Amino acid sequence: MSSSYRSWEEREADATKTRAEAALLEAQTEAAKQELGAGAAKTATEQLAEQVKQARLRKQLTAVQDDAADDKAQRDEQRREAALDKGTIFKRLVTVIFVLGLLASLPSLIMYFLGLRAPGGPDEPALYLLPVPFFLELLAFTAVKGTQWAVRKGFARWPFWILTAALAGFAGFINGSKGAELFGPIAGFALAATSIVGPILVEVREIIEARTAGDNRDAAQRVADKAKAHAEAAEKKEQERRERKQDADRKTMFPKQFEAYLRILASVPAGSLDRDEAWKEARIAVEYPKVHDRLLTLLSLPGITSRPAALADAWRDVQGGPLGVTAEVLDRRLTAERSLADVLDAAEVTPYTAAVDSLLADLFPTRTGGDDGPAGAVTEKGPQGPSKTPGALGGKGKRPVRQQPAEEAVKPIEAAHIEQVEKLAEALGGTDRLSVRKIREAVGCRTEYAIRLRNAVQPEQS
Repeated sequence: MSSSYRSWEEREADATKTRAEAALLEAQTEAAKQELGAGAAKTATEQLAEQVKQARLRKQLTAVQDDAADDKAQRDEQRREAALDKGTIFKRLVTVIFVLGLLASLPSLIMYFLGLRAPGGPDEPALYLLPVPFFLELLAFTAVKGTQWAVRKGFARWPFWILTAALAGFAGFINGSKGAELFGPIAGFALAATSIVGPILVEVREIIEARTAGDNRDAAQRVADKAKAHAEAAEKKEQERRERKQDADRKTMFPKQFEAYLRILASVPAGSLDRDEAWKEARIAVEYPKVHDRLLTLLSLPGITSRPAALADAWRDVQGGPLGVTAEVLDRRLTAERSLADVLDAAEVTPYTAAVDSLLADLFPTRTGGDDGPAGAVTEKGPQGPSKTPGALGGKGKRPVRQQPAEEAVKPIEAAHIEQVEKLAEALGGTDRLSVRKIREAVGCRTEYAIRLRNAVQPEQS
């Protein structure tokens, strides 16, 4: 037998080993693939996270840039508003125009004065007149600065205005005539304007600065203040119109009081006394002269500062009560209070209230209880049988008035009740102070019985 011969068991073992190695290799290959896939996924995730991070940073950067741009635009707008509010551009332009006008008018003035010739003199430039143009322009500039100084110090500005107008007009006349002579009328008008417009604009600028000196308000605030001032002026005008109409009506309806009213206003400093207070004092002066005389006496004393308070004191000194209260007023008030008390006592039982009670008892029969019978028993029947509800008034917290039983009116008066009512009358100070309500509360009886007790006690006591 050859040495290369292998049994079936050996070949099967080799095959098994080969399959195991192949399976291991396949497993290792699959693991490697999974690792590669996980690495790729991890790389993709990291890349996506990085992209998100970059996008977030770009968004934040864009927001910061937008905020910075908005802030810059807002600052620029504020600077423009401040420049417009302060008139910076106008002031600069006025300065430029003044300088340009000076440079334009000075050569014309120099040519004019150098071109002058003395009668019978040599035909040479008048060099001795050369300083005159500079003198005129410098004098005009000095007048402008004098106006600025007067504004700062609060002095009168009109002398400098006159000097500026005279110098500017003189220089403008010379420049205009010389320009018209050399280059025509249009050039003459232009050269005249160079000497006049500049100083005028400078004076206008100084006037505006003087009007707005110390005013730190912005344009919107000035507009609002101006509108408010107009509204207040209109309201004040309307108030004055109403006051004039009221004074005319007072003069027509109350001539004596109005005369006293004018006399009172004329005797005090303007605005120190209210119109209504003055009118009140005028009426008192006419209707209660003693009170007003006492007021004048109090006002002559030292230390009196409030005229209305002094008027109240004068009224109290003469009439004895608060302002507007007299003895007649107190008497009428007390009489009315007594009459009202008598009416209230007498109004507890009247024919009218008895008729109303009877009608309500017929319309709204009630359940009885306590003194009238056992609770829950229905004693009256309406058109539809026994009433199961307390009625319309009972539903609102008001118990309907029950009918008085017939035997209550003929019930004999007990001596103990008479004694209780007599003691009550002694405590009150007399039988004239007895009332049906007080007797009902003291005895604990019905109204008809209380009336009989009062009628029984009052004749005996009287």
